[in-house]
Amino acid sequence: MSEKKKILLITTAHTGCGHKSISDSLMDWFVEMPQIEVKQVDGFEDLVGKSVTALGDSYGVVTRHAKFLWKMTWDFGTRFNETYCSLMSTWAEKRFIDMVARERPDVVLTTHPMFNSSLITVCEEHGLDLPFVSVQADPVSVHPSWCDPRSALTVCATDEAVERTLSYGVPRERILKVGFPTRRRFTDMAQRVEKPAYDFSRPARCLLMSGGEGSGMLGSYARELMNKTDVNLTIICGRNRQLKKRLESLLKPKYGERVRILGFVTDIENQMYESDIMITRGSPNSFFEAVVMNVPLIITGALPGQEQGNPEFVERYGLGVASHGVKSLPGIVKRLLENDGAELTRIREAQQKYRRFDNAKRIAEAARDLALQR
Repeated sequence: MSEKKKILLITTAHTGCGHKSISDSLMDWFVEMPQIEVKQVDGFEDLVGKSVTALGDSYGVVTRHAKFLWKMTWDFGTRFNETYCSLMSTWAEKRFIDMVARERPDVVLTTHPMFNSSLITVCEEHGLDLPFVSVQADPVSVHPSWCDPRSALTVCATDEAVERTLSYGVPRERILKVGFPTRRRFTDMAQRVEKPAYDFSRPARCLLMSGGEGSGMLGSYARELMNKTDVNLTIICGRNRQLKKRLESLLKPKYGERVRILGFVTDIENQMYESDIMITRGSPNSFFEAVVMNVPLIITGALPGQEQGNPEFVERYGLGVASHGVKSLPGIVKRLLENDGAELTRIREAQQKYRRFDNAKRIAEAARDLALQR
């Protein structure tokens, strides 16, 4: 039997859960490929110093309480991408070269933009002929650090991402448009169990969430919705334990069993399956998972920079609707439910046409094939 080819997969859990979710979706398929061995590492923990890792860990605090700082960081990285990548090259160079010497990968696959162009530059400076596959995590507002013409393959999730990637100089023949990769726990369940239509004999079940870090105005949205509709509400706070405690004291005394408040959950696919409407910010992992699970979406906003085009994207393809402020949410929910849920049905049909269950598999196969050519 021939020697296995090795893929070095660089991801991270230090800037929210999205990048790790993508790498997990790929690992779901890599483990079924006998020709491939995958070494998965956290780029912040394993390649850069503690001070840079601390910046990654600040993601949750900044996105909850100082979105203007996140916007400044995004804008800086966009305008001064070469400077940004040069700094990362310096910080990661020694550890990355040591890792390459130790692991001897045939392909490097990245799911975070900080470890794309920067590490390609390190390879060039050390005379390493090592192909990179960049799997983008943003469907619309693609940061230039995702888009390096030197990458062997840049994987885009949408037509919008392809056009943005082309505008940064990546040759079309090095771009693969696949669709957003979703973990098998979602795709397998969606294929195994058909989600039933809304049952009008009971109040609608709404799922309110805002990413793994629990950022956003969940309390304000919850009170407005509970006061002005008869829905039952499940709120997922993510890792933000302080938020969970605050919402429990704020909402449970008044609304009782109408509201459930959860922290970080490991069965989010079941929560989506049981919900008639999902209300979330424009985090692509969350809303693409909802599309796979066929849950009509209400998008409450987006992080400036990387998510700013996502609400309009959801509306453009009929996958959900955007809510422009807290006060508009109850009216949107009522509109979705009126006329025997005609709008809910329309959204669900659009999601069924749009979704694909094999995106992660196709990306894993492309990386495998590239490695087998070495």
